[in-house]
Amino acid sequence: MAFEQKPKEVSFQQNWSAYAFLAPALVILFMSLLLPAAATLVMSFTDVSFLHPTNWVGFDNYIKLLADEKFGQAVANTIHYTLGVTFPTMALGMLAAVALNRKVPGRIAFRTIFYLPVLTSLIAAAVVWAYLYEPYAGPLNNALAGLGLTPRPWLQDPSLALNSLIVMAIWRDFGTAMIIYLAGLQDIPNDVYEAARLDGAPPHKIFFRITVPMLSSVTFYLLIILIVQTFQVFGAIYVMTQGGPLGSTETVVYQMYQTAFAHTEFGYGAAMSTVLFLTILAFSLIGTRIMKRKDG
Repeated sequence: MAFEQKPKEVSFQQNWSAYAFLAPALVILFMSLLLPAAATLVMSFTDVSFLHPTNWVGFDNYIKLLADEKFGQAVANTIHYTLGVTFPTMALGMLAAVALNRKVPGRIAFRTIFYLPVLTSLIAAAVVWAYLYEPYAGPLNNALAGLGLTPRPWLQDPSLALNSLIVMAIWRDFGTAMIIYLAGLQDIPNDVYEAARLDGAPPHKIFFRITVPMLSSVTFYLLIILIVQTFQVFGAIYVMTQGGPLGSTETVVYQMYQTAFAHTEFGYGAAMSTVLFLTILAFSLIGTRIMKRKDG
């Protein structure tokens, strides 16, 4: 009868060199992430500002958040942006990966072209897209006018501005989704596809009954990454709309920036930051736990 041997516990004295090598990285982690997060949390319980002495206000900033309609609108805009970017990006990335996973002419070139936007500077991309959306001389409206269609104020209309930013984000991010799905497709055995074809399964059934289910772990991983990323959107909004028109593109991070640095309400801005941090942390932990259960 075989017995499993328990792993031996290693004492600190036996492993001191490993801790010594880890120490600098842990110090940097503490100084760059944990310490600022703790300072922000403490600041969120104060009314720190350049305009008056700092006072401890307890949970007043958080209570104010609950009643702040502008913050509620920023949360709604953030959720709209996250959903609008995440699912189309994943769908397009999967379709592109499946198409370019086959031995088709020019597939390497297409992979490169689709991935290039990911390598582009966000600020540069935002400037280019702002020009494309320009209402009077922009290429997009010129093309619409040439087709006899009515030009639209893409970034000046509250009903269009956020969706216009979403289109740019999908263009920039779907290359990442494509690469991740391509990596996942390499783990699916060709024997599975060959057996399905021998059974006479049409391509759409192979896609929905084999490819999609076998990429479920990759899809869930990508879902977490995209949601965390889109919840923190700032750069494109800062360059292209500054939260306008009429607050229609103001997200939580942009409003946090405006509150803290434009209006010098650092305590209130810190409360927004803490709420966002805890939301992202909770989602990440829940997602990681679900992934571990799926893999287990």
